[in-house]
Amino acid sequence: MRVKHIYIIFTSLIILGAIISTAFIIQRYIVERDARKAEQSRKDAIMAVIDARIEAAAKTSSTDPFGDDGIARILVIGLDTRIGSDVSHCDAIQLVEINKILETVRITAVPRGTYAPLPPGTAVTSSDYYVSNSCALGGIAYGITNIERILGTKADYVAFIGFSELMGALRTLRLPASDTLQWLRHRQGYAIGEPQRARNHSTFIKTMMVRYTPLSITKVDTTLHYLLYRFIRTDMPFSTVQILIQTLSDMNISERPEAITLAMRPSYTVEDIVYDPDEAGAYVTTMITPISKYLSTHDFQKLTEADIMHTILTSIEEHSTDEMFITWAWEHKLWFQISDEDIRLDTQYKLLTSYLVLQDTTHIRQEILGDYVLEMKFLGYTDWANKGEQLIAAELSL
Repeated sequence: MRVKHIYIIFTSLIILGAIISTAFIIQRYIVERDARKAEQSRKDAIMAVIDARIEAAAKTSSTDPFGDDGIARILVIGLDTRIGSDVSHCDAIQLVEINKILETVRITAVPRGTYAPLPPGTAVTSSDYYVSNSCALGGIAYGITNIERILGTKADYVAFIGFSELMGALRTLRLPASDTLQWLRHRQGYAIGEPQRARNHSTFIKTMMVRYTPLSITKVDTTLHYLLYRFIRTDMPFSTVQILIQTLSDMNISERPEAITLAMRPSYTVEDIVYDPDEAGAYVTTMITPISKYLSTHDFQKLTEADIMHTILTSIEEHSTDEMFITWAWEHKLWFQISDEDIRLDTQYKLLTSYLVLQDTTHIRQEILGDYVLEMKFLGYTDWANKGEQLIAAELSL
């Protein structure tokens, strides 16, 4: 009888424990469920800010970029802007003409050393009369006027890209940024020098068109296009860019490279040198090694990536409280010149937080953060994307 009593007590305790345990599990599930709902709600709000960036850009009103003749003319100018300098040389000049009727593309290069008049009193020597200098000494508008005169046509749109922005675009496309930049900048190893470099720029644009114009545009493609769009300064709204990309896609340009022809104004005899991302660095080394001892320090400074990174980081540290420098560094995406990925991402985040403090409205800060998180997510930098989401949550008071 005593054993039975103990058994009943023991069984009751087990049942009671199970009930208490079950109640605890249910309660914990309810708490965690509510927490999950709150977390999901927070993530939904954050993603709404991010998605709104692409949607707002895509809905920006635009007119038909092709006009009456069915041709869209985009003048692409690479600007050579140094740290702390407001002077920009037109370092690369390319006119991209997309003919919707003939389903062709024509890319025309203007070598930066092409003669161009300068405003009175701005030139010092005869070597100053270059079209690249007309942008720096006469101003960008003056330079564009000279460029259009050389080309014999006016551009419908102008797109500018700087040194750091180009590095950012290359890194976003997962191309070898430093090697590609060396390939694009190299001219000393060619007998004809600058014209051949200008031709290489045309070849590079053609390669990018063929490689990255999708046959069918997906949401992932649109996200990539938007991220790349952010690297240029242009009078084209993103919706117009989308029209141009859709037109190239409809032309099946990725399968019709022969539809893209290259030209040069003024004309020079040049070669079509293939851009191969896997061999770009080795190619430049092969070209420059035999002549390196004959080059001036201006042409061949022998700076390593570590040297460049040190210069950039030192500049950022020295100007950490300079609002004008922080703004310049953020808007010119200076961190993309840093080769080390971890240091680059850390520097970008530090500049982000410094730049946010300078913004007046929550709306602007949310736009900046939305772009940042979108970029980090797309590139697979989850930890940094989470940091950006936390900043958005703070803006939304979530």
